[in-house]
Amino acid sequence: MANYQSINSFKQGKAVGDLDLSFFGGEHVISCRYNPDDTSTNRLVAGETVKLTDLGATDLIGPPIITKRTADTDTIFGVVKRNLKQAEFKPGEIVEIAVKDAVINLVASAALTRGAKVSGVFGTPGSVQAVGTKAYLGYLLDKAASGDIVRVMVEADAVTEGA
Repeated sequence: MANYQSINSFKQGKAVGDLDLSFFGGEHVISCRYNPDDTSTNRLVAGETVKLTDLGATDLIGPPIITKRTADTDTIFGVVKRNLKQAEFKPGEIVEIAVKDAVINLVASAALTRGAKVSGVFGTPGSVQAVGTKAYLGYLLDKAASGDIVRVMVEADAVTEGA
């Protein structure tokens, strides 16, 4: 169940893409550019897992370039952080990405145990599932039933296993 709430509420509940458990040293967020060469109408939304991409000779300097994952096995770089002013991001826009050691709220796609290793559900932004043979995102800090908003400790490091 999606949690839509007014930013004027007295007490905010959990929302997909919000960070939690910030501690001394920062939020572990990197500003990245959503692949400007993507000519499709694809949009990134809060909670969506992304991967790094290489544009060849055209991306020598500037922020890291990220794009949507195209398969469950794509190596995960991070997760799109919720932005109160912008619900979705078009190609070429700057997007804040929660990376390794960030704690982010996402939705459990099934019953999962505390400490379970999870991956983003390909095609369902903001959802996580047990890893199995899929790319590793991080691990749960909460026990969850299907549809619960849970905290995920991001451990993705964008490095392909064995590299």
